[in-house]
Amino acid sequence: MIERDYIMRMIQMLAQVLSRILFLKNQREYPEAIGEIQKASKKILGIEVEVLRRLSDVQMIDLLSLDAGLGIPKCFAAGMLLKEEAEIVSGTKTPGESIDIYKKALSLLTESGIRNKGPFDPSHGKAIDDIAGVLKGSDVPVHTLKKLFCFYELARCYAKAADVLFEVITKEPSFVEEGVRYCERLKQKPDEELGAGNCSRKAIEENLAALRRG
Repeated sequence: MIERDYIMRMIQMLAQVLSRILFLKNQREYPEAIGEIQKASKKILGIEVEVLRRLSDVQMIDLLSLDAGLGIPKCFAAGMLLKEEAEIVSGTKTPGESIDIYKKALSLLTESGIRNKGPFDPSHGKAIDDIAGVLKGSDVPVHTLKKLFCFYELARCYAKAADVLFEVITKEPSFVEEGVRYCERLKQKPDEELGAGNCSRKAIEENLAALRRG
């Protein structure tokens, strides 16, 4: 109970911080917005944002997960903060730097979604969609794409999951076997659920045929 209450306070605190950051971005007060991110990282995560920046996404997840009970919400909070930083950096510094931050944010947000067995709230899924849109055409690491695929399946965004699936296969052809299993799982879903995920039985069969053709 104590841990759950702490997590709820952490999420509420994050929501307040994100609201302040949005206000500052709209006012083009970017140094102040970065300052809010720095303070939030130390207060919510217990880690200086400068430390996070020096780590790979895998190292970040390992560090944030040292406290098993808080690892999932901390990965979520870190991902949301990094997304905000990437948006600021994209308009004020070199584009390449922001893309690297976006990739780390996507890894953290999908990791937290998978471990949570779904999004924390609507902002979680929207943030992932926004980042995926920004990174479209970029060289996203295959391990992150696999997590994006898993997240979309958990979130019942089946058409999006299929798009990512085929992107993974271009990088790792053996993943086609997971693609076949994915389509077989979808065939067991009711029509209403498939429709809500922008998927149809015809699309499933077409994807399945494409996967089996290799």
